[in-house]
Amino acid sequence: MMKTRTKTVVAALCGALIAGPAMADACLRPEERSALEMRALRSYLMVAALQCRTVYNAPEGYNNFLRRFGSDLSAADRIAATHFQRSYGGASRGGRLDQYNTVMANEHSEDAMRAGSFFCRDAQPLFQQVVTLQATELATFAVQRNIIQSYSVPDCSAAPARGATRTAARRGR
Repeated sequence: MMKTRTKTVVAALCGALIAGPAMADACLRPEERSALEMRALRSYLMVAALQCRTVYNAPEGYNNFLRRFGSDLSAADRIAATHFQRSYGGASRGGRLDQYNTVMANEHSEDAMRAGSFFCRDAQPLFQQVVTLQATELATFAVQRNIIQSYSVPDCSAAPARGATRTAARRGR
């Protein structure tokens, strides 16, 4: 049993060491940040629909949201996939992007559990607001709502140059 734990710890450390340089180079372009905010909104609404048993076919339901904004959400998916591919290379497909999606959905579920009955009370008006939006307003709405997500990388304009990031890391800064 101790050997298994040791191997697990060593594997986790190796993964972190390998991922470290790639993570240091990740940054979000404006359209990528907007796309991730839209994905966070979708994840939150999905969890709300499941946790609150929102009627899927009602005007304020999750399926209506998907039908209404499907092309915008698909575009956000493509932009997010491009970000993860650009930032993490081969680790993006089936790895980083899937991990991001899973962690975000788990965060929203945990938020729902912590908030208890207040979660559904607060989520219902969000559904009602979303269905009144025009397609061109969804991205701005998602950014303004600032939905929970733990993926945190700087904006590309704020990110240090590639070489500077690695040099600073080597110096222990």
